[in-house]
Amino acid sequence: MKRLSILLFLVLLGTGMCFAQEAEAAIPDTENSAIPEEEITVPEDVSQDTSQDTSQDESQDSYIEDEEFIYKMNQKGDQFIKIGLMVNIPLHPAANKLKIGGAGTLGYMRFLNSNLAVGGDASFSYMTTVGKNVFTCIPLMAKVMYQFTVNKLEIPITLGIGGAFQSYIGESYFGLIIKPEVGAFFRYSPDWSFGANVGWSLMPQWTKDSSYFGVIMDAGVTVRYHF
Repeated sequence: MKRLSILLFLVLLGTGMCFAQEAEAAIPDTENSAIPEEEITVPEDVSQDTSQDTSQDESQDSYIEDEEFIYKMNQKGDQFIKIGLMVNIPLHPAANKLKIGGAGTLGYMRFLNSNLAVGGDASFSYMTTVGKNVFTCIPLMAKVMYQFTVNKLEIPITLGIGGAFQSYIGESYFGLIIKPEVGAFFRYSPDWSFGANVGWSLMPQWTKDSSYFGVIMDAGVTVRYHF
């Protein structure tokens, strides 16, 4: 009986030791177990990309807000052709020697920037004298113009210089002419403007016997075609 009890105790002891070894083998060694490098995934840092996208969007929005489209009535390279009809008023000699006459002009200007333009024109003018003789003048001038703009109102200030063919009682003379002008035009459309202008023709004459300085003012209306 005593031997049987010892044998049973040894069997139970061996069984318990086997069960403990199996349980210990089933528990994973979390401290020493190695995870393959291929299976290690590092979460992407999306905060940097998000901040970059946000900054780009903000810069684009600020660019759109800061951008201003400025429309200018005249810009570099713009041109116009003008046709004008004027009334000539003699200042020297006085009106008691020359009567009021008329004139017509055809001109062209090209803008170097939004305000400054250069070009030229050709005119024909006439006046009669108290003796019913006719004085004619054909000026050919190069011109420079500076134009102020207020909304649709354009105010050109022009200076012309050139030569003028003058004829009176069968005699002819070609001499210097200088003409300052000022005007005011309404820009009816991108293609057309209408206005009035005033100018002063300064025409010195030098001959062997004497010299003469003529001053003729003209005032009239002008139509300009812009392109």
